[in-house]
Amino acid sequence: MQQNEINDNKRREFLKTAALVTAGVAACGSLACSCSSKNNTQVSKKVQLLSPDGEIVEIDSAYLNHQEHMSIISKLEARQGIAGKKFVMVVDLALCKNARKCITACQKHHYRPEDVEWLSVKLMKDSDKGAPYWFPKQCFHCDNPPCVKVCPVDATFKRQDGLVLIDNERCIGCKFCMAACPYSTRVFNWDEPEMPADIRDLANNPETNLPARVGTVEKCDFCPDRIRKVYYLLA
Repeated sequence: MQQNEINDNKRREFLKTAALVTAGVAACGSLACSCSSKNNTQVSKKVQLLSPDGEIVEIDSAYLNHQEHMSIISKLEARQGIAGKKFVMVVDLALCKNARKCITACQKHHYRPEDVEWLSVKLMKDSDKGAPYWFPKQCFHCDNPPCVKVCPVDATFKRQDGLVLIDNERCIGCKFCMAACPYSTRVFNWDEPEMPADIRDLANNPETNLPARVGTVEKCDFCPDRIRKVYYLLA
């Protein structure tokens, strides 16, 4: 339980830092940077950044850590995806026992309540003589997604790396994509989402799908923020 809380805090700090860096790119330069909490007695020049609350804050540049493998992701880059890559998910149905840990992990990662499931596990049976089996069902990120074709505002889109995402700032909640989805994997935000204030106040990013918004559609996003983080680490 303690380890889960530590991991959750780390993710929230990462998201907050990403928002801070994106807003303060003019002060930080072309490299992304993050604030270090370590004690640093070195005195250096001050830099001004724009906080997620919209306030100008002054920080000692000695407390900024440059991340060589983490560039600033614009909305255009988030819509284009990672060049030269094609992502797919493989699930071994023989190993699925309906433990639902994948569902819980997804809900925690995206700050979604227990009654909102982007991933569900169904009990399937191919024939009367066949044995039943558990089938995890989430967005399949179709090669030719019908949801993208029917969206009137280009809120749902397919990237060059194969992922189908939703920009909830564009989404108008018409539900055309929900009707077009052959797998019924999309959910609608009927109520104002409950999430920590520091996450709710972040600028929207299609790769994190945060913060969630009432009156918009959501679904499995393939965790592209994690994919990009690993991609930079291995690059």
